[in-house]
Order: sequence, then C-alpha cells, then structure tokens
Amino acid sequence: MERVPPHPSPKVELEQYLTPSHIASSLVWTAFIQGNITGKRVADLGCGTGRLCAGISRLEGECVCVEVDRESLQTAVRFFRGEGLDAEFVEGDCTQFTGRFDTVIQNPPFGVKVRGVDLLFLRTALRIARVVYSIHKSNPTTRELIRGEAQRQGFSVEVLGTEFPMRPYYPWHKSSLHRFLVDLYVFKKVA
Repeated sequence: MERVPPHPSPKVELEQYLTPSHIASSLVWTAFIQGNITGKRVADLGCGTGRLCAGISRLEGECVCVEVDRESLQTAVRFFRGEGLDAEFVEGDCTQFTGRFDTVIQNPPFGVKVRGVDLLFLRTALRIARVVYSIHKSNPTTRELIRGEAQRQGFSVEVLGTEFPMRPYYPWHKSSLHRFLVDLYVFKKVA
C-alpha cells in the first residue's frame, strides 16, 4: 500500500490527502481479520488513487473504487494495471452512489471545506453495505453525530482512536509533520 502514488494534483476543495499507509493497513487488516474482505464485494468511496482498494485487492476482495476526481481515478487505474491488481473503477459522486456491497471501507473528506460531507459519505456507505469501516476526524460533536446516524439506520458502532500524521501536502503547509486525532469506525448492521 505504501507504493500507491499520491494524488497527481490534490484538490483542497475535495480534501484530498494521502491516507498514511499504517492507518490504511490497520483499517484494511481489521476488516480482513473480521472476515469482511476475502471473497466479499467491497466499495472504497472516495478512493483517491486507490490505497485502500490496493490492500483489499491483495487480500482477495472484489473492490470497487469510486471517485469524483477523474485525474486521481486515472492514476489509480494505471497503478493497478502496473501491479496486476484487480478492481472496478467508477467515476462519480460518492454521496449519490448506489449498489449492494458486503463491505465499505472509506476515508471520506472530514467536512472541513464542505460542512457535513463526511456524514453524506457515511449515509451512502450505511445504505449500500452491511459492514462499514470509516475514518473520521475525532471530536465529541462528530462522534455524537456519527453514532446517532448509525444507530438510526440500525448499525452498531465501534470506535478505535488513533493519530493521523500528515506530512506537508499542499504548498501552504509549513510544518514538516502535523498530527491530529482520528477515529476509525466499524459499523455493523444489527437487524
């Protein structure tokens, strides 16, 4: 997953950042250990250049990469072809995406630029799959909103906290490393 290329020209309005490989690996490995990857139909909403989907594919999941940014999606397609990895690639708005999946694994925008977009991604994920793994910015208000949304849709919620180390990604980033807290969520359909 470390070899997956970054966004060719990241767009701040889409909150495009490269998911640190150790976080991506933890999320995908947790899903794998819980039996939600191998032989399963898995969607990666907002796949970027395909880091999560690369791990899913290597663990024999049938991955569908969904991304609104054509340039990032094309980068993912080239990488997957070069690595001999299988995936389906869909260019489209993740908040309007439809289908049926066993699992969704995603690192959606955190809603910093477009308030509430993180919840729109989550609603889509909960609508199309019975198990969802998702990364969200960690704070009490967000946790309360996310728990409420999941419970209203009949999902149990497990939260695993971690740090998200971010290296400079945009020209205006001055720190060599910025750390912020994120929550790794596991949602499972109860009913």
